[in-house]
Amino acid sequence: MAFKQESKLNQSLIKEVRSGKSSAYEQLYNVHAGRIYNLGLRFYAHSRIAAEELTRKVFIRAYEEINAYPPDVTFILWLRKLAVEEIRKGEIKRADETHQVSNIDEAVYSLADEDRLIFILNDIDKLDAEEITEITGRSSDEIKRSLEGSRLTLMEMLKVETLEDLDYKVNFIHKKPEPREELWDTIYNYIHKIATKDLKEEKSEVLNVGDAKLTLGEKIDKLKQEKKKKEVFFKPLGLTISKKALFTFILIILIAAFAVYLMLSKHNSWEVISLAGKPSIKGNMRNVSIETSTSLDANEYLSTDNSSRAVIKIERTGEVYLNPNSSVKKGNGSADIIFLGGEVQVVKPKGTEPLKAEIHSVKIEDYKNGNYSAEINKNGAMVYSTGSSLKLSSAGREVYLIPGHVIEIKPGGKLGIPYYQDASPEFVDALNNFVFDNKNDRLNAILVLSERNDALSLFNVIPLVDNAEREMVINKLHSLINIPADINPRQISDLNEEDLRRWLDRIEVSVQ
Repeated sequence: MAFKQESKLNQSLIKEVRSGKSSAYEQLYNVHAGRIYNLGLRFYAHSRIAAEELTRKVFIRAYEEINAYPPDVTFILWLRKLAVEEIRKGEIKRADETHQVSNIDEAVYSLADEDRLIFILNDIDKLDAEEITEITGRSSDEIKRSLEGSRLTLMEMLKVETLEDLDYKVNFIHKKPEPREELWDTIYNYIHKIATKDLKEEKSEVLNVGDAKLTLGEKIDKLKQEKKKKEVFFKPLGLTISKKALFTFILIILIAAFAVYLMLSKHNSWEVISLAGKPSIKGNMRNVSIETSTSLDANEYLSTDNSSRAVIKIERTGEVYLNPNSSVKKGNGSADIIFLGGEVQVVKPKGTEPLKAEIHSVKIEDYKNGNYSAEINKNGAMVYSTGSSLKLSSAGREVYLIPGHVIEIKPGGKLGIPYYQDASPEFVDALNNFVFDNKNDRLNAILVLSERNDALSLFNVIPLVDNAEREMVINKLHSLINIPADINPRQISDLNEEDLRRWLDRIEVSVQ
């Protein structure tokens, strides 16, 4: 039976613990305590006191028995095995004080102790049968029978018809990943006493410090020799410097050279070409109408009247088209632009650098190249994506816009919720009432009216609602476009950025 091998870092820490370094054990605790604590939470129906007691017992025992740690299993698997042994002793009881408990938590807690342990290790912690056998001592057949019985019981209690639906609900089990910081203090105080006791018992051992027998003169000579080894002598220059100082100097030169290279390589040129009429440039002591190509510098405005058009070519970034009666301003950055009014279109070929745009104090950045356009006036703006994926941010809120969708921006940086360009008027009206007029009662209408092409709208609603409503939105969106199989829905509910982006990628592919 082969298990995953422990990382070299953890192997090194375990070796240091065996040599008596408690600081190394603290690092092992910080890495693994959350998973033992979570096992306790799930087994004891989210009793914090019981989960912390299990964690305390496991980590004290692991320290005491560190020399018995088997090298052929991972440290966390061994800790889980110790945890199961502690649970089976029956000394830890579920206390009244618990974290928030859902009906799913209570259903799992209703299982018999052994069945509950196996179900938690397999269906929640996602361990395989061999690992569970190693931890519990149960055979693969016993594990299989236990899981089949537990799943049937939970499906009946939770009123679900398929194993897929049960797995989806189980993934919403509440969790508090880490125990309180005070728990480590309790564990440390205990193992410190053990370590101190061991040191006192080693009275017969004599410390042998290498330089203890040297005379003062010998020590000075030794220091001079060590210093000489660390020095580098430049005969032509008559200089003597330490190797450390030399390496530091060379490193500074390399960093400075690289910084200069970056500054030069990031200097994008902005060329303005008159497509029709006489667009004008204002700012930096200039106020001219242009008929031929010219440059646009930082903090300068480019404007078109009702009979002119213009295009800005930005090196390594793309092109910005201005229709009649439009105006933009170049920012201080090499690819920063502010859209002030009119109709503007951005064309970004594949593989080009991001353009950082701004409309009514809303920041816009393309994280996937392509085309998008904007209509801006004093009452707000509309941003349409025909091929680009955008992230819009304002006042701490982030919104994602993908091809085929549109979003409204109100003055002052108020962001709407993006919607499919062919979405029903009733759905769009419900979205706008919800986000702009704070009509929370429109959430039900949004959920009822939403169809597959409205998935992006629901995705952007998730951060705007509280935990109870968030689960409703996630369930509805999951029914339209499944959460990727390897993502825990609870992580989505906790607004885990990495998992949200992965679901967004699936939505983006599914609705185009």
